[in-house]
Amino acid sequence: MSDSPLSDAMGEHAATRSPESYERFLALFRAGTVGIVAIGTPETDASGRLVTGSNLGAGRTTYGDGKARILTFADPETALRNFGPRFNAGLSGADVLQMVATNADCDGILVNSATEEISLVISKSTAQSLVETEPPRRRWWNRR
Repeated sequence: MSDSPLSDAMGEHAATRSPESYERFLALFRAGTVGIVAIGTPETDASGRLVTGSNLGAGRTTYGDGKARILTFADPETALRNFGPRFNAGLSGADVLQMVATNADCDGILVNSATEEISLVISKSTAQSLVETEPPRRRWWNRR
C-alpha cells in the first residue's frame, strides 16, 4: 500500500482529468488528514490541553487566480520527507471542508501533492456539497 494515497489520486487526476478520478481524490481528502499552516495561537483549556482559540485559523493563498483558498498539503508525512516543513499542523480533510463551506471570505481549498509539484483545487461549492452529504459518523457510545 502506498504511503501517499491522496497524492497518488492527485497524480491520477492530473493525468486523466476524469470525473471518477476527481471523485476518488475528494473521497480520500475528506477521509484523511492534511497539513495546514496554522495562524495564531492556541489556547489552553482547564485541563491544560491546547485547543483552538478565537484567534487560531488556517493560512490561505491567492495563488493563480487571486481567489482566497485554504492552503493544504496532502499526505503530511510524505510531504515532510519530500519537501521539508511547509506546514505546522494537521487537520482532517472533513474539518477543512467544513471551514470552507461556512466561511464567506474563503473561495475553496488548494491541495498540494506530497510527491509531485502539482496541486488541485476544491471549490467552495464542492466543499459545501461534500459537507451536506457527509456520511453519519459512528459515535463511540453507539457501537451498532
